[in-house]
Amino acid sequence: MDNSNRRRIVAQDNVWQAVLGEMEVILPKGQFLTWFKDTGIEIGKDGEAVILAPNSFSRDQLASKYKRDILGAIQKSSPDVKTLTFKVRKQKPLEKLELEVQDSPPKQNKRPEGRPASFNKEYIFENFVVGNNNALAYAVAREVAEKPGKSHNPLFIYGGVGLGKTHLAQAIGQEIRSKKPEAQLVYVSCETFTNEYIAAIASRKMAEFKHNYREVDVLIVDDIQFLSSKEGSQQEFFHTFNALHQHSRQIILTADKTPQAIPALEGRLASRFGGGMIVDVQPPDFETRMAILTGKCKEKEYLLPEEVIEYIAKNISSNIRELEGALNRLITFCRFKGTPATTKIAEEVLKDMVSSSNKVVGTAEIITAVCKFFSVPQSDVLSGGRKKELIRPRQIAIYLLREQTNKSLPEIGKIMGGKDHTTILHSERKITDGIKVDSNLKSDIERIRELIFSVKG
Repeated sequence: MDNSNRRRIVAQDNVWQAVLGEMEVILPKGQFLTWFKDTGIEIGKDGEAVILAPNSFSRDQLASKYKRDILGAIQKSSPDVKTLTFKVRKQKPLEKLELEVQDSPPKQNKRPEGRPASFNKEYIFENFVVGNNNALAYAVAREVAEKPGKSHNPLFIYGGVGLGKTHLAQAIGQEIRSKKPEAQLVYVSCETFTNEYIAAIASRKMAEFKHNYREVDVLIVDDIQFLSSKEGSQQEFFHTFNALHQHSRQIILTADKTPQAIPALEGRLASRFGGGMIVDVQPPDFETRMAILTGKCKEKEYLLPEEVIEYIAKNISSNIRELEGALNRLITFCRFKGTPATTKIAEEVLKDMVSSSNKVVGTAEIITAVCKFFSVPQSDVLSGGRKKELIRPRQIAIYLLREQTNKSLPEIGKIMGGKDHTTILHSERKITDGIKVDSNLKSDIERIRELIFSVKG
C-alpha cells in the first residue's frame, strides 16, 4: 500500500472513530453495540460516503434508523460529505484490516508536554509493605520501573478494592520520573481517558488527543475495567495501545479482574492486555497487616501498644484501605480525647467496622450472590438439573458454603437440592484445585465474595 492510500485510509478511520464516539454517547448501549459493531466507512471524492456493515441485516438497520444521525456526525469533521450509501463490507479478516488502518497522530514538531501526572507522593515503593499476598506484583513493578518498555509490557495489575494496585502503578511512574526527568508520563483513570476522548470528538480535537496519548514514554491507566461496553473508546484505546507498544513505550494497566474476565471487553483488547505480564494483589495476611499498621504509626508519629495493633490486624482483614481507615479513626479519637489507646478503647471506637468486617454470612447471601454473578435463577442452581451452564455456579456455591459457613457436608447437600455428601465434597475439591491453576476462576470467586458482603450489608 503506497503512502497516499495509507493516509486516505487513516483519515477515513479517524472520521469513523469520531462518528462512533458520538453515536456511543447519544444511543442506548444495547443499540450501539448491536448495530455499530464491526462497521466502517469509505469516503469518495464526489461527496458520497459508503458505510460498511458486517452483514445485510445491520446494513438495512443502519440505513433505515440511523442515516440522518450518521450523516450529521460525519459532516462535523468532513462537511463535503453530502450523501450516504450502505453496503456489506467484504469479508476481510478484521484483525488484518485494523492493523492496516492503524493510524498515527499527525507529525508535530515536538513531543507532547503532557499533563503533569498527578501522583500521590505517598505512593512510592519505599512505602509499599511487601507480603506473601503481593510479593510477585511488587518485584515485577520494580523491574518495570528499572527498565520501562524492555520487559513486562504491558504490565497488568489486578485485585480487589483497596489492595494496593494504584499504589504500585503510581510507584512505577514516580520511580521512572525520578530517574528520567525528561520522560513523558501520562497517568489517568479509565474514566478520564473516556471523557477526554468524548470531549475531543465534540471539540474536533482528535489529532491533539491522539498526539497527547500516543507520543508518551509511559502510559498508566487505572481501573481499565471501566472500558467495558464503551465500543468507541475501546477502538480508540486499541489504536493507542498498538501505537505505544510498537515503539516499546511502557503501558501499565490496573483492574479489579483479569483481562479475560472483564465483561464486554473486545477480544483483541483482552488478548493485548494479557500479552505482557499479569500479576495480582491479594488481601494481606495477618503478618502483613501488622507490618502495615506499624509502618503507618511511624508515619503518623503515634505509638500504639502492640496488643492494640494486633487487635486491629485480627479484626480488620478485608483490605488495606479499611485497615488504614480504622487506624486513622482510633488515632484521631485518642488525640482528641487526650487519652492513650487501649484494646478496650479500640473495641469501642471500631465496633461498627469490626462487626462489618466479621459479619456472619448466611446461606441465602451466598446463593444470591452466586446466582447474581452468573445471571442464573436460584431455582435452577438448587435443582437437580444437569444443564452444563449450571455446573460451575453450583460448584462455586458449594465451595463458598464450605468456606463461609460452619455447615456440614450433609447440611450443604440438603441446601443444594438433596445432594449426597460425596457430591458436595467432589465439588468443593474441584474448585479448590481449580483456583490454583485458573486465574479467571480465582478472580470470579473474589468478585462473588464481594457480592456476598454487599448483599449482607
